[in-house]
Amino acid sequence: MSDPTDHRNLRDAFAAQVARQPEATALTMFRGSDAAEHESLSFAELARRAALRAERLTARFAPGDRVLIALPTCTQFVELYLACLFSGLIAVPTPPLGGSSTAAERAVAIAADCSPALAVTTGDHRDALAERLVALGLKTVLVEAAGEAGPGEAAMPTEPDLPPDTLGVLQYSSGSTDRPKGVMLSHGNILANIRTIAEYFGLGDGPGGCGSWLPLHHDMGLFGMLTTPLMAGAPVTLMSPSDFVRRPVEYLRLMQCSGSTVTAVPDFALDLCTRLISDRDLADLDLSQVRRICNGSEPVHAATLDAFTARFAPAGLRPDALSPCYGLAEVTLYVSGTRLGTPPKVLSVDRARLEDAERPEVHPVPEGQGRPLVALGAPHDIRVRIVDPAAGLAVPDGSVGEIWVSGTSIGRGYWNRPELNDSVFGARLPEEPDTAWLRTGDLGAIVDGEVVVTGRLKEVMIVRGRNLFPQDVEREARAAHEALTGFVGAAFGIAAPDERIVVVHEVSPAVQADDLPVVATAVQRRLSTEADVPCRNVLLVRRGTVSRTTSGKIQRTAMRERFLSGELPVLHAELDPQLAVIARGGAA
Repeated sequence: MSDPTDHRNLRDAFAAQVARQPEATALTMFRGSDAAEHESLSFAELARRAALRAERLTARFAPGDRVLIALPTCTQFVELYLACLFSGLIAVPTPPLGGSSTAAERAVAIAADCSPALAVTTGDHRDALAERLVALGLKTVLVEAAGEAGPGEAAMPTEPDLPPDTLGVLQYSSGSTDRPKGVMLSHGNILANIRTIAEYFGLGDGPGGCGSWLPLHHDMGLFGMLTTPLMAGAPVTLMSPSDFVRRPVEYLRLMQCSGSTVTAVPDFALDLCTRLISDRDLADLDLSQVRRICNGSEPVHAATLDAFTARFAPAGLRPDALSPCYGLAEVTLYVSGTRLGTPPKVLSVDRARLEDAERPEVHPVPEGQGRPLVALGAPHDIRVRIVDPAAGLAVPDGSVGEIWVSGTSIGRGYWNRPELNDSVFGARLPEEPDTAWLRTGDLGAIVDGEVVVTGRLKEVMIVRGRNLFPQDVEREARAAHEALTGFVGAAFGIAAPDERIVVVHEVSPAVQADDLPVVATAVQRRLSTEADVPCRNVLLVRRGTVSRTTSGKIQRTAMRERFLSGELPVLHAELDPQLAVIARGGAA
């Protein structure tokens, strides 16, 4: 495998792979295990299509113009993405239209934020997108259907000049705690990170490639599962995210049929596979070639790792295949991950010392006597410091603070957000005043050289001198009753005037109305007895009510606002009298 950072830009890195192996398969669209054939493109054919599109873009737009790509997982997305990188335009991936209303709203909001010169979607949604952009006052944006690249030859372009600091992508963050922001990523930022990712994946250490269902507008899908293998010369096989949700087994069949050795998923996807893939389908799976299943993008749970490993061991899954990792869009993607051939490390930590609001720390205790925390590997080609967010001072290993990072893969800042960029991307430590640090907003610690993430700074609930993390409360609530299994919840705090915890949880539609109080009481009881969390406020809602980003992250801030405004459609609620008043429109 050639080193992508040997090149000045992504165009040159891809051109090197085309020259090295023109007829090798670069991209395959997996149509399902029952499909007669799958669409595959060689490096040369993908380059031809992308170069044709780049010619047309260059004739109409200037370097630095933004191109909104509102397409599903398809060859046209990949062709257009590469065409932007070839021609000095800035690719702006967004959720595809035609799915949820949330996805469409997000795509339009991104357009309003970055003012693209061109927006590309499918033919079915072109007119609707154009109308929505005009309604926002974006009358100069050209809106086009992607169409086909068409016949004809086109050489890989060599102009314009693209130095490493040329912006290549506006990657919009998921917006789990705030409205999405566009991270400005240069060719150099992306090249630096994908070189590290390729090493982490073990690409080039033998046959194989990447297989994925992840959305291409998401950083893990775009950079981890698409850009990295293409620039490293490894094949990538993709399938639709909706196909995965409908039939999770098709994802594992993709891995088997394509011979893919590397994949990446959020924690919920492993849980979905474990619960929904039948014994009959399991018997036909062979996962012995899979070397690396990266687990990131959301909190990684030890129980999920154990259950998935045990469930798919009969299919040949290696015990060391699962690899917990940590990253974020502001760093392009990857910060840390467990090394190839190393099983996940689960720490048992003292719960009281972790939750101490004054001096929280990750203090190991014997297995089974504390809260399990999954270590997310050592940082690779990036520096990490744990910092007291109030004092702005680094803290010792084992102490919990905000995770700060510094390195060449960190973006230039947020698009059109100068008020945030100095404080978020330009933080300073007294001992290194000339080094800029990115404040991630994540809380965590360094333990034995590995990153351990404990929560989000904005979402911590302080109750009776304890730091309580919403994902822990949600996990305990979900385990309280079988009617909540497989559904999502959101935990957040309300000052009334002391901090009160509220849990909003989706419930199975099979539950009768008369049984809802039993489910709510089970949640209260489990949180009180098993987690020592005082929580009388439990709201049960229909499936799909809990706000989530297009990549599946729970939007707890949005749920808190909906609760306070009285806008939540509730099936059943158990509330403190004071919170009941607040939820009807009183002051918090």
